[in-house]
Amino acid sequence: MKIYSLASLLVLTAFSQTAFAEEESGDSSGVSGQVRLGYINTDNNVDDLTSLSIGGKLGYTSPSYKGLSAGAVFYTTNPVAGKDEDGFFLDSNNDGYSILGEAWLNADIGKTSIKLGRQGVDTPFADTDDIGMIQNNFEALVFTNHSLPNTELFAAHLSRWAGVDSPQPEKFVKLDNDKGVNVLGANYEADNWGTQLWFYDSNHGTDMTYADITITPNDALEFGIQYANQNDTTVDATGFDGNVWGATAAYTIKDTTISLDYNKVSDGQVTNGFGGGPFYTSGIDHTIAEAVDQKATAIGIEYAGLKDWTFGIRNISFDQGENELDLTASYQIRKNLSTGFEYADMNNDGTIAKAFLNLDF
Repeated sequence: MKIYSLASLLVLTAFSQTAFAEEESGDSSGVSGQVRLGYINTDNNVDDLTSLSIGGKLGYTSPSYKGLSAGAVFYTTNPVAGKDEDGFFLDSNNDGYSILGEAWLNADIGKTSIKLGRQGVDTPFADTDDIGMIQNNFEALVFTNHSLPNTELFAAHLSRWAGVDSPQPEKFVKLDNDKGVNVLGANYEADNWGTQLWFYDSNHGTDMTYADITITPNDALEFGIQYANQNDTTVDATGFDGNVWGATAAYTIKDTTISLDYNKVSDGQVTNGFGGGPFYTSGIDHTIAEAVDQKATAIGIEYAGLKDWTFGIRNISFDQGENELDLTASYQIRKNLSTGFEYADMNNDGTIAKAFLNLDF
């Protein structure tokens, strides 16, 4: 395993110069990837766990021929210096793992694209959620259409998933007890506003409906409202039932953005779905999910006044469970090299610290 992982990293590095040239040419086909070094420490006031991992991804996208193209992306994560206590970066046995996370065929027919196979999907309740070493990916059949002005229509069947939020990150496991999840969505964007509507059909899990509207009257102001409804479709009442309302507002003056967020769950409890979830008050760790009739408010400040640096501080208050204070910082070292830091203080639930160094090629 160690030899295989080392070889993988050498291959990632070896292809970097080729990929730089392809990226600069503006052609999305060819080789691309990332080398990632990640650190995480979780202290829940009982256990203090640390992991240090190196990994990344290496992918290839073919040129399009008569509307047909194909692609594949290989992912890997491997503990460094025996630091493998925190399984968030690793597999279900706290070991390093490698996976062919993407392998897809795509057909462009007029204004419709059909994509089949392992792929990244980003929707409100099913998303890549790239918060660890290896993102979520899905085995799926996805249709997208752009026939209507400013509108994307989306339809998909998701059958399996793997990655950071999956119960077994190292392999693709079945969604919805082998029945899969059907997804329909529409996204409309105009100059100063946008809206989206989504529905997730589950035969043995949770049906989910989601809608939001975002308004940006000028460069300084942004407002949004969101609504979600979830219904348990299981025979043993293991799914979720509940409604969520949310509101957000942000004001930017020069290099500083101040944001206010609110969510309220009613008539039960809800889930984030298959990923990080869309809720406005979600923090680095805590969200409104999986607590009955949860309410949350958040206030945050982000500052981007130092060249290539961004800093953030955000306090999230939950009416059930512990509040969370999030500190973030990111630095764009150069065009293809960046670093980021996250720290969450959750009072009696402990702390989480994460740091990443990413080299993109």
